Amino acid sequence: MTARPALDAVVFDAGGTLIRLDFEWMAEDLIAHRVAVTAETLRRAEVSGRRAYDASARRAGGPDGAVTTVRGDVREYFRGTLAAAAVPAEAVAPAIERLLERERTRGLWCRPMEGARGALDAVRAAGLRAAVVSNSDGRAEHHLAQADMMRGLEFVVDSHLVGIEKPDPGIFAVALKRLGTAPARTLFVGDIRSVDERGAQAAGMRFVLLDPAGDYAAAGTAAIPGMEALAAWVSATFAVPGPGAVASDAARGTGPA
Repeated sequence: MTARPALDAVVFDAGGTLIRLDFEWMAEDLIAHRVAVTAETLRRAEVSGRRAYDASARRAGGPDGAVTTVRGDVREYFRGTLAAAAVPAEAVAPAIERLLERERTRGLWCRPMEGARGALDAVRAAGLRAAVVSNSDGRAEHHLAQADMMRGLEFVVDSHLVGIEKPDPGIFAVALKRLGTAPARTLFVGDIRSVDERGAQAAGMRFVLLDPAGDYAAAGTAAIPGMEALAAWVSATFAVPGPGAVASDAARGTGPA
């Protein structure tokens, strides 16, 4: 039997992983504008938004000649989601503007992801370190705290605050340096292939994709249907330190417990 690889830490994406889109508000907004749709329909349609976002990502050459991937267009993400939810074409553009305005003000990725709180608790109970790397606007930690997702996290690396964004492996390197863990012994959990999977793999990290319907992951990409499945998948895939291996955050001075 092949030995399971050792794992020391789990790094999470924020939006779409620990916190999710406010599908309930989105449905209410569309209904208020005479578009009949349910939150559950939008939730199922969201993977089409991910595909549209991935398709909009482009590759560009840097000043040193290196080719990098520039993250996709969030408007295409919303367009793909709304189209898959059968929102009439004439209603899509104004709906996108309202979604962007909501994100700029109160935030749109703000609901606790189902199963995420339990996944964080299980990660810590397994003796694993935990942190977040997020493409955000400086408010990632705020939204995570509002959703009760900061307990157990040592820190949040917010792209706006560090000046690097996924899929640039540099933002993952920031988290790895703070954790003091090797890339091959650190797992990244995310929901967008062109940003999370590509960036984590470029940084040399392990990766698992949230793929609710099982139709988004590429061949060979590790995937789980939801956060509620993470703990069992980690236990079956890796050798983990075990209970009591993680010193308290308070003792380490790195953040909230």
